[in-house]
Amino acid sequence: MQEQGSEKRGRSDIASLVIRAQQQDSAAFAALIKRTERLVLAVAFAATSDSDSAGDLAQDAFLRAFKKLPDLQDPERFEPWICGIVRRLAIDQFRRRRPQQMRPPPPVESPDRPLQAREQSRQIAAALARLDDISRCAVVLRYYEGLSSRQIGELLELSPMAVDMRLTRARRQLHEHLSAL
Repeated sequence: MQEQGSEKRGRSDIASLVIRAQQQDSAAFAALIKRTERLVLAVAFAATSDSDSAGDLAQDAFLRAFKKLPDLQDPERFEPWICGIVRRLAIDQFRRRRPQQMRPPPPVESPDRPLQAREQSRQIAAALARLDDISRCAVVLRYYEGLSSRQIGELLELSPMAVDMRLTRARRQLHEHLSAL
């Protein structure tokens, strides 16, 4: 019950920042970025599977949010609203790519990382890339960000049951893809 109270307080804190930002308070918008940056980056990474592209996408999303903030009717819905902006920008970016550019990014090379771990990371990235955008986003938010089904549902505008169904299906698809390797 305490988690729900702190979550509600967090939403109202964000809502008050949104209201102040809508009144041209740039410090409030900077605070909004700081409060939601990790979430936005997680959604962007889920959409792109590339940390550099995710950073660019997150930056574009915050810029778009800044311009469109006066249009946001319900300040308590800022997080799902900005996640929607990220997803739409990712879809636009994906559509602009030519077919030969649409392959999973290579794993980040690190000299101190064992070859086996790099290969496993590449395989997981490739398996994640095969999921649909919403399922990939749900997987990243659950397993990389540790969010509950209810929290993910609020961000992706799905019911918690729909999130659980997508996660179950995504785990099965990931297992099938990784087992086939």
